[in-house]
Amino acid sequence: MWTPFYYISKAIFFVVRPFHPTKVLNKEKIIKKGKYIYASNHLSNLDVPLTHAKIGGLRRYIGKKELKKNPFLRLLYTWFGVIFIDRDAPKMSELREILNTINGKIGQILIFPEGTRNKGDSKQMLPVKGGLAIFAAKSGAPVIPVIIYERYKAFRRNYIYIGDPIKITDSACKFPSAEEIARLSARYDLEFARCRVICNDMVENKRWKKKNRLPDGVKSDALIAWEKENNYKPFNEVDSEDNINDESST
Repeated sequence: MWTPFYYISKAIFFVVRPFHPTKVLNKEKIIKKGKYIYASNHLSNLDVPLTHAKIGGLRRYIGKKELKKNPFLRLLYTWFGVIFIDRDAPKMSELREILNTINGKIGQILIFPEGTRNKGDSKQMLPVKGGLAIFAAKSGAPVIPVIIYERYKAFRRNYIYIGDPIKITDSACKFPSAEEIARLSARYDLEFARCRVICNDMVENKRWKKKNRLPDGVKSDALIAWEKENNYKPFNEVDSEDNINDESST
């Protein structure tokens, strides 16, 4: 029922685009088909229509159950394909619908993993809630980070950054323990912080312009400094070290 309206709404949302000009950075990294979880920071009510309009493909959004209190919004979001979830005590039926979406024909969802709108510093993401780790671990789907540069203001250009897929778990069909959820969520926090550094550099230095692009494999000074400060290592290297340590301790 909701799929036709999903595409119709793209045309409806097209109307607001001139009032909120938005450039997608790394647009070529948008993956329209396959099993993926898009995860975005959440700054305003415009995040849904503008990510919907700017990030091509068919996917369902995850929304808080409080959105259903308004009858009009409930009908609108239901037609739009939103899966409502109780953030404090999610029901098994809600989790099952989300996982069936990821593992089924549609294959994709978009989630705001902070769990609520960030009303503070728009350049600092709130801690990632456990839901993202659960959905990624249960489905085995990679997470595609989406960074909205700043809150939307009418007629001010904004940016949406699309990052490389993050795959830090392969435990499909296994429900993660509380310790695993905490570990994975902390890792997503780190990866999103890294994406924010890349996003900021791309915006501030206009990296989409040919003359300002960095050669393939070359990192910006800002990213090099951040990785050094945070002792950052790619998650595959971290996993390898953990495995070595585990083996040496047995």
